[in-house]
Amino acid sequence: MKTGTRLFPLLVVVLMVLTLSCKKDNYYKDSGKQVGVYDIGAYDFLKARPLFFDTLINIIDSAGLQDVLQKETVTFFAPTNHAIKKTMDVLNSARYMQNKDSVYIRDIPGDIWKRFLSHYIFRGRYMLKDIARRDKLQLPVFPGQNMESYNGYIMNLGVQFSDYSKTKDVGPRTVVITAIGDLANPAGITNLVATSDLQCKNEVVHVLDDDHFFGFDAFAFTQAVQDYLQQSGRH
Repeated sequence: MKTGTRLFPLLVVVLMVLTLSCKKDNYYKDSGKQVGVYDIGAYDFLKARPLFFDTLINIIDSAGLQDVLQKETVTFFAPTNHAIKKTMDVLNSARYMQNKDSVYIRDIPGDIWKRFLSHYIFRGRYMLKDIARRDKLQLPVFPGQNMESYNGYIMNLGVQFSDYSKTKDVGPRTVVITAIGDLANPAGITNLVATSDLQCKNEVVHVLDDDHFFGFDAFAFTQAVQDYLQQSGRH
């Protein structure tokens, strides 16, 4: 009897918790399914999310690529604000070592922004299902697909498979994009997509993860800006 007496209050508490937990309104709000389809252009889609893309919008404007990302049928691998900041930090670290003033986004001409931003844009709509498999350990078998970006720079698009519960290739699949440039001497800089298959009115957007450096090669971007400043007499 003593044991039963001690257990009774505990059972009441457990039953109360379970009863409250079964009322779904107490712990989540059903906001519906995320379908990833938007009746706006990619430019407007990005502009509506300033926390992640307001700096990107500024450089799209500077590059004059608004209409491309709003009206043309393209696929855009969107770098976040963080990716742009990381590359700007590399640039300004190099300038600091040279005892030169920091450079701001407004100091970089639209032509340079356009050159590097065009690496991320491809004519046509490519969702994950449209992209070939890429496996860096089996590139002869699964090489992904080389494609020209909007300005003719060679990139490689691929889908990376993963395992699940010791079963090969049945886990989540990730879109990856690799900077190639010269086929004879490829850059080979690969970055992962964090969110794929965002379908805008004319475009498909894939958002790159935060490990990415804008331009893929931050040092090539730094050199391009340094050359421009040198030639313009601004050092």
